[in-house]
Amino acid sequence: MAGLEEKIGVIGEGESIAGFRALGLEVAPVHDPQGAQEVLEAWAADGFAVIFLTEKLAQEMGPELASWRLRYLPVVTVIPSARQAPWLGRQELRTAIRKATGIDMIGQRDKARQQAQE
Repeated sequence: MAGLEEKIGVIGEGESIAGFRALGLEVAPVHDPQGAQEVLEAWAADGFAVIFLTEKLAQEMGPELASWRLRYLPVVTVIPSARQAPWLGRQELRTAIRKATGIDMIGQRDKARQQAQE
């Protein structure tokens, strides 16, 4: 099937995104909102379909990120940052997994951990 080779990229702190390169994704180490905005614009112009952005950068971008989140393409999704307590990124991943599979995998894992501690 032709046309299924969509570009996927990850923007964020080096330690948070390094592993994604091994998966064949494009990565852009960025440490400030301006740099993230520049990469988002470049990748959107280059036809990326999905762009993951670390939670730390998403928080720093604030309202600048809102217009990107309303676009059809590229889909911009927030992922947890390394060494930071996940909140927004975790919720986004949980919602995406639930939509794709119909299963709340993260919720089930948390429930299993809680039961194991009891």
